[in-house]
Formats: sequence, structure tokens, C-alpha cells
Amino acid sequence: MRLKKLKATDFQEGQKYDFLFPIGATEQHGPFIPFGTDTYITDYLVQKVSKEFPELIILPTLEVSKSQEHRGFYGTLWLTEETLKAVMFDICNSLKDRARNIFIFSCHGGNYFSIKNFIREEKFNDINIVHIEARFLGPYEDKEKEDDEYIEKNILNGSLDWHAGNSEISNMLVIDEKLVKLPPKNYLKTKVEDPFETDNLVEKCPNGIADNHPKWITNKDIGKRILDIYVKRMIENLKLHDQK
Repeated sequence: MRLKKLKATDFQEGQKYDFLFPIGATEQHGPFIPFGTDTYITDYLVQKVSKEFPELIILPTLEVSKSQEHRGFYGTLWLTEETLKAVMFDICNSLKDRARNIFIFSCHGGNYFSIKNFIREEKFNDINIVHIEARFLGPYEDKEKEDDEYIEKNILNGSLDWHAGNSEISNMLVIDEKLVKLPPKNYLKTKVEDPFETDNLVEKCPNGIADNHPKWITNKDIGKRILDIYVKRMIENLKLHDQK
């Protein structure tokens, strides 16, 4: 259920609640999908997951986050890591008196370490602040990239894009195809090693796309299959932490 739809009287005195805090992004996604791609995908996944957990209270999505790696593209909005962590602190602090778990979720990779650092550095008494993953079961650093490897071998037959390529375009075809412009077959793809090495993507990818797959493979079937994997993994991780 969405917090913005609840009333103050819906909260019972002395009861603890579980919250899901979604964080999106507003950043360039090349010439084919919109600035809000990460937010659209985050909201899609959260909506699907919320059906499995009807008592989970969904916070409004934070649509601006740590995206300075895309600052070379006009229109990108970003927060510093310090600002993002301060926002997360204020949100969690405002809920602490009645929260049992606060699950933080973002499908924007630029937020990964900011969320991890925030959870490591901040403590809220008996409240569990948990980073929920969509791609992996359990902590990223302790797990093989099993879902990415499955997508590469069984769905894309090639590399999974870093940013704004086959998978994200296909995801957006599922979520809102009116916002998608399909890449022309003759639109050149350039292989780039470690596109985020400089923390300024435009230096390596002037078109904003980081996708080393040799072909354009974009369709709704691919998008749905990938999104289904992420939904399944989020549900598994929420169940895993809810049992602790």
C-alpha cells in the first residue's frame, strides 16, 4: 500500500510497520529512452512486488539521486553522495518511531555504494535498514553475478548493457512503449571497456549508451523476461530479510 494514500488514523498505536523506500534517478539514457528510465523501472518493480506484500508500506519514490557520472549530458539531475545519504537519513529518521524494517531499493547502479555506506554508517536503534537487491540474492560483494550471466547467455546471447542499451530499452518497451524510440539497425554500436572508469560517461560514450553487445536486440519479450527475473529476486530478498 502507498503511504501517500493512507490517512494518519490508519496507523495503530504501538504497532510496528515495514516500509519500502524506492530511489530512482533522473539522468540521460541516450537517444532512445527517457531521463526517467531508472525511475520508471524502479516503480514498475515496486508495483509488482507490492502485490506479494500487501502490508508493506511504499514510500514516494525519490526521483533524483547520485547520477553525477552522467553530468556531461544536459538535463541530468544529481545529488552528491553526502546529500543522498542525508536525505536517506532524514527519511528513515522520520519513520523510526513506528518502523520495524525500512527496505531501501534502487535499480540505478550509481546509488549502490551510497546506500551500502549509509546503512553501514547510520544506526537507528532496533530498526533494520536493509538494501534490497533486484539482480542478486544477498549482498552483491558475496555473490556471483548469476542473474546477469543468465540474461547474457539465455536472453540476450551476448553482453548485458551497462547503460541505455538492449535490456533497458526492452524494459521500457514493456513499461511504456510510447516513451521509446527504437534504434535504427544501422546505428553504430561501439565497444567500450569500463565506461564508468572516469566517473563521467560522456568521455567514453558520447552518445550516452554503454552496451557492448554487437547487435541491437530490443523487444517486449526480452524486456518482460528480464523484469520478471528482477521481480523474483526482489521478492526472494524481501522474504529472506523478513524472516530475520
